[in-house]
Amino acid sequence: MQILSLAALRPAEKPPIPSVAPLRTLLDALAVPALLAVHPDAAEAATLVCELSYALRDLGARDRVRAVVHLGGTPDPWQLGLERAGADVLVSVFQGGGLPEIAVHERRLDTSALAARVVEAIGRLSADASPAMRERLGSARESLEATLPFSADPSAELAVVAVEPTGDIPIVVAADIVLRTVTSSGPAPAVLRADLFSLLFRGKVRITIGDRSRELPEVLVFPFAEQLTAITFEAIEAWVRAAPFHRRATVGGAVCGIRLSSDRAASLTLGLDRRLHGDRGHASTLPAVDMLALAQGVVAFGRALCRSLVRRDRAQASNLRLVAFRTQVRELAERLRDATRDDSKINAAPEGYRAYAATMRPPGADDDSFGRTRLRFSPRWYAGVPSIDLRATFLCGDAIVVGSARELCCLDRRTGDVVWKHPVGRAATVMTPSGIARLDSNGALELRSLSSGDPVWTTRLAPRVGAAASGAVVSAPGLPKMLLLSEGARHLAAVDLFSGEVRWRHATRRSGATRLRRAGKLVVVTSGEPTLTALDVLSGEVVWRYCDQLRFTAPVAVDQDALFAVAGDGAFVGRGGSRLHHLDPWSGAARWSVDLSAGTSPVGAPLLAAETVIVASHGRRGTELFGFDRATGALRFQRAACSAAASCMVVDDVVILNSEAGELVAIDARDGEVRYRHVFAGGSDGDRPRRLEPILRSGALFVPQNEVHVVRPRDGVLLGKVPSDLVPDLLRVDERCDVYVVEESGHLAAFAAAPRLTLVQ
Repeated sequence: MQILSLAALRPAEKPPIPSVAPLRTLLDALAVPALLAVHPDAAEAATLVCELSYALRDLGARDRVRAVVHLGGTPDPWQLGLERAGADVLVSVFQGGGLPEIAVHERRLDTSALAARVVEAIGRLSADASPAMRERLGSARESLEATLPFSADPSAELAVVAVEPTGDIPIVVAADIVLRTVTSSGPAPAVLRADLFSLLFRGKVRITIGDRSRELPEVLVFPFAEQLTAITFEAIEAWVRAAPFHRRATVGGAVCGIRLSSDRAASLTLGLDRRLHGDRGHASTLPAVDMLALAQGVVAFGRALCRSLVRRDRAQASNLRLVAFRTQVRELAERLRDATRDDSKINAAPEGYRAYAATMRPPGADDDSFGRTRLRFSPRWYAGVPSIDLRATFLCGDAIVVGSARELCCLDRRTGDVVWKHPVGRAATVMTPSGIARLDSNGALELRSLSSGDPVWTTRLAPRVGAAASGAVVSAPGLPKMLLLSEGARHLAAVDLFSGEVRWRHATRRSGATRLRRAGKLVVVTSGEPTLTALDVLSGEVVWRYCDQLRFTAPVAVDQDALFAVAGDGAFVGRGGSRLHHLDPWSGAARWSVDLSAGTSPVGAPLLAAETVIVASHGRRGTELFGFDRATGALRFQRAACSAAASCMVVDDVVILNSEAGELVAIDARDGEVRYRHVFAGGSDGDRPRRLEPILRSGALFVPQNEVHVVRPRDGVLLGKVPSDLVPDLLRVDERCDVYVVEESGHLAAFAAAPRLTLVQ
């Protein structure tokens, strides 16, 4: 926000419009040159005068303490605020928005004289107005004249309110504010309205750091508090990432700024605006400020300011501007709590969970059954299902379950015949060992039989709020069959697949997208918090917890006795700042952590090879890979792999990338060298599949592009191509290497792999 001088706002001279000359005369009488920048037509001028007369009438009748008249005609319209002060009226001119501007603040004018000017302007405008507008102007004049002359009853007395934070705060931000509004005895208004005018009050701000103190007199306290809170929030985000930060703003007649160096050293700049305070305006910098202590002081000051305003005027509880500020203060407090929380928990008895661990290394391609043999495919059947939901389509045994907007059906994978079909609505669908689980937007969870499609049981969960539902299936020897689902705003529920009973619920600290990764008897949860939590699958109890200042938003990767997780803001946010952690999956003990390069935007879970862990990043240069040594965390390689976003997987010691640009690239996971590269030509951008994940089956890699290509993963030899004219938005391959292609437009096709000859010695 900027406080502008009247001279700076004086517009260029323009020929007056005769029909609005009375309005110009009236605005000139208000001594507010900023309003002369508005060039309304005759109808707008008459409307403005009418609104001004009604506002003065309400002030004269004491129906309202304040009134605001909105002015049009400019891209950034000004607002004229009127406040009664005895027999006078205080005039303020300002622009709202996220960064408001104040042209005039509390200019005192005689109310009766101003009302007489308005009556005169109405009379002059009526001469050239249409009959309908003349009638409207006459009604406004009559209502205003009925309140003249204004009485000189004493207004609410000025009161100096001390805004003093409570508690033991290392950096104290306090203020003495001047308010006219008396304490309201009635209930708060039922309608929420944004009212910046009532929050434009002056005061003196004091900031005390140890034995140093700085005072800022005659500033608009609330806009200053808004901007100070916003700058502090951004500074905390940069402090957590150990990134440089510098922002300085002029707000409410004051200057405030925060600078952070790369070593997290903070300095605070405070002062007065020279344009408003003249020779008194100067800024000074306080170095060596504790960033966390400053944020704590700003939070305490924001809460104290909100309490003082609502206690003085209960109507402020319905002020959307104040409500937004309170939300901003609460978000800063939560971010500060996340940055300082350290409630890590180590599992002292990991052996009981390690016993359930099975080999979780990604499947390899050691099967060399293809050798030099090429694969040939022949069409088997085609089917059409309107409005296919790719996320609700599964290949399970001898059946293909296909979900759509209106029905759920099951096809025989050998013939394509419909086995069963049921009408259903949209729902999140997952295949479980006990059947097909479906969760709709209202929280209704049902399990349907795979053989008939009939419901087995139905249970009710809380509807998911703020993010899509996510979950994991528990099905392992020695463990009950369960479905873990995100529920409500911030809960995780474990549902028994046999009975539909909810076995336990776990509450996360914040709402957001939940990612689950099961590791034996544990399920590792990430939910956008700066904590990584491992829960016991049977009881839902917290087994271990790992804390970091950065948030965990991506799923983790678990391989035998190693867990890798990336903490940071994730891709497509652009804030940068991320860190790779290596933990013991059974105890939660940290083995090593390494910061990723500035500007890195990791996507997905880390990729695990025998000797390295690879982090994929999407950016302006496409997909970039970072390879780290699994034992030490040392950076082994960094390279731009392909020019577009890509789906990545690891096969043995080769990272396979299938990109949106039609490239298939193989990178050696040990040193980052390119093993091979294929560019699949043909087709337009609209022919690119929705999902690019390659499928490894029987030692062959099935790659979805505009067509389905079959590649030997170790050397990139092309083994074949599926003769389909469908776009493989979803690709499935069974154990016999038969291929099933699903196009989102509503078509399915099955292709049989021809028999292969094998040399027998």
